[in-house]
Amino acid sequence: MQTHWSLVVIGAGPAGMAAALEAARHGVQPLVLDRQPEAGGQIFRSAGSAQPATVQAIGKEYAEGASLCRAFTNAPVTFLAGAEVWHIAPGRIYFSHKGQSHGITADQIILATGGMERPVPLPGWTLPGVLGAGATDILLKSAGILPEGPVVLCGNGPLLLQTVSHLLHFGVRVAGVVLTGNLSNPIKALPALPGALARPQYMAHGMGLGLNMALRTRCYPGATQLAIEKEKNNLRVSFYFAGKTRHVEGTTVLLHEGVVSESRITRLAGVRHVWNPRQRYWHAETDTWGNTCVAGLRCAGDVAGVRGAAAATARGTLAALDACYTLGKITPEQRNTFALPEQRRLRRCEAMQPFMDTVFAPRLECLQPADSAIVCRCEELTAKTLREAIMAGSYSPDGLKSQARPGMGTCQGRMCAAPVAEMIAQAHNIPLECIEPYRAQPPLFPLNFGEMASLTCPPEGL
Repeated sequence: MQTHWSLVVIGAGPAGMAAALEAARHGVQPLVLDRQPEAGGQIFRSAGSAQPATVQAIGKEYAEGASLCRAFTNAPVTFLAGAEVWHIAPGRIYFSHKGQSHGITADQIILATGGMERPVPLPGWTLPGVLGAGATDILLKSAGILPEGPVVLCGNGPLLLQTVSHLLHFGVRVAGVVLTGNLSNPIKALPALPGALARPQYMAHGMGLGLNMALRTRCYPGATQLAIEKEKNNLRVSFYFAGKTRHVEGTTVLLHEGVVSESRITRLAGVRHVWNPRQRYWHAETDTWGNTCVAGLRCAGDVAGVRGAAAATARGTLAALDACYTLGKITPEQRNTFALPEQRRLRRCEAMQPFMDTVFAPRLECLQPADSAIVCRCEELTAKTLREAIMAGSYSPDGLKSQARPGMGTCQGRMCAAPVAEMIAQAHNIPLECIEPYRAQPPLFPLNFGEMASLTCPPEGL
């Protein structure tokens, strides 16, 4: 394998594909690495190979994603599917592919690793039949598989509305939708409404999804104290709504509490991060062109703040344009001219985001797990066990990790990092943004010593 590249793009979602395509247009043949078997990311999963009827049923945005995937497949781009990046250092990338680890160098790197569903532990979330709403979306797009009804959906966020719409369209029975957002959120978002109108079609689509859900399902807005139990052959969701405890049963329960940036790889790379106070998560700090505080490293898409597919493609294009300028392929004037339409599109997305972040802001009560909830799935540690260790004197996730072992399992803190930080902040009355997340260390996923020892280039920078 070639060991040096002018440009390496990590992630083949909307931002990564847009970046690779723009680079190819200006004479740069990038290497694109992605852990999935095909390009598309989570939102455009399998869009390039999906049947036309499936594409049409899923929606207009997915159809646009299918066109992007096809253009990416036909572009002069080197795409390595199934590649897991496990370490990144200035100008160097280490990844695993088909059981072999590789180390390569790059003049310019664009990180487009996207976001993830916010993990919010609640009692019973580890039971069979309990999934993330995003997982259902992935199964539908990649394999045409839908959960068996009746389905109960719980949580907050735009993806929940989309999931309900897909289930209803394909004839899956929805037993109920338990909404956990604050009822006052839409009122708080009113000052940001003029910005949301910068994307009137997107706004109208979202309102249509919400109306469809309200008219065709039984909704419980403002619900609290959620818990899931096994009840014979069904799952039973209990919650507090309108002054009393209620129950909804189904064969499948789908959970969703919004999407946050996947920041482990950016923290490992030494990128400076910014706190989103409305949605309560960290994301990479970038300028207009995606540049970070690390020379030669740019971030594009949801890893630099969750904004959706349209913003991700714009950011990917802008990052690639600046990389091409840095590599001497285009002049500053050409870069600025090519960037104008993407900058306009990005401004519209940015104008709408305060409204979206406020309407779908998470309820703080929902982010504090009940004592019986398993917070660290890998080590099977309950919130009660962790709270006892926190009250005994743990003031940071890394300190708690050394005392009680959360974050020591296979996912290396990916699932428990956010709830652990929330618990520490609440227990010691510390602002959440003042709590450092788990320290990211290589490898980012479990790797055997044999594979690390088989690196195809000297492991400098480790």
